[in-house]
Amino acid sequence: MLFKNAFHLLVDNFTLNYKFLLYRIVVALITFALTAALVYPTVNMLLAGQPFKDLVALIGEFFKALTSGDTVFLQGFDERLKESLAEFVTYIGEKTPNLVYFSVIVVVIALVGKFLGGMGNFAFGCLINNKMSSYAKTSFCSAFISNMGKAALWHVVYVPLTFLYDVAVLAVCYAMFLVMLRVIASALLAALFALMVSVALFVAAQAVKLTLFNDAVPALVTDRVHLREAFKKSFSFKKERFGKLFSTYLVTCLLILCLNILFAVCTFGAGLMITVPMSYLMMICIQFVGYYTYGQRKYFLAEDKIVQPKERTSENFYDDFEV
Repeated sequence: MLFKNAFHLLVDNFTLNYKFLLYRIVVALITFALTAALVYPTVNMLLAGQPFKDLVALIGEFFKALTSGDTVFLQGFDERLKESLAEFVTYIGEKTPNLVYFSVIVVVIALVGKFLGGMGNFAFGCLINNKMSSYAKTSFCSAFISNMGKAALWHVVYVPLTFLYDVAVLAVCYAMFLVMLRVIASALLAALFALMVSVALFVAAQAVKLTLFNDAVPALVTDRVHLREAFKKSFSFKKERFGKLFSTYLVTCLLILCLNILFAVCTFGAGLMITVPMSYLMMICIQFVGYYTYGQRKYFLAEDKIVQPKERTSENFYDDFEV
């Protein structure tokens, strides 16, 4: 029901997709400008080094071996990768000041990009909320400016917290990948299984993160609560509710991953201009539909469709809604 109503809400407000795309392009240009100005000199220096070229060539050979089934290469890949990484680490170790500067700037730019992107997500959440509560049409600029302070305060906390979470998840996925390569005897099977486990773990971790923070932004937007109260609302739900939200986010993340890969391949990347902003908006719709649903609130799903809370007929009846 959550996915169905969220998708219905997304379709009814599909024009927001183009506004979201425009906003993301602006954020991408700002991030690219910062990267070109601050990161490119160091990157150019690292890319020019022979150890890096050897590492890239080795990784390219690895994917070729995966597709061709070259088990001889895959069996020795682990050792060759360690040797290549060791040479690359030695190379960058000689340029420690450049590496420190590069690392700090990359982290800062990544945080700035996530912050600006999150500010847009917050504003689009306000637009979705206005449609759900009274079917009111609000301009993006108005929503962005009027909620700038609250959105900035939220993302000052949320962005660093989730950035560390994502880094930890990627580190665990990489560790699992290496463990699978060592545990399974068949090199080809080990590589395929390791990739499967790593992707599954990453998707599940994203679903957990989205579930845990599901109510925070809707609480800030809909009920206009303080930041502390928003966190309290987000982390104070029952096991059954967590399971439903997690299942919805897990399936949605998998569908989004498959959809974006499919459109990227079939349209040579052009389709991503539709599917990427649509993916973000779908997540926002799930957030607000979940908040309204479990908060026992009625809301507009479309101009002529209002979702009403179901009346309980027994103690064990689920809190659900029907159109």
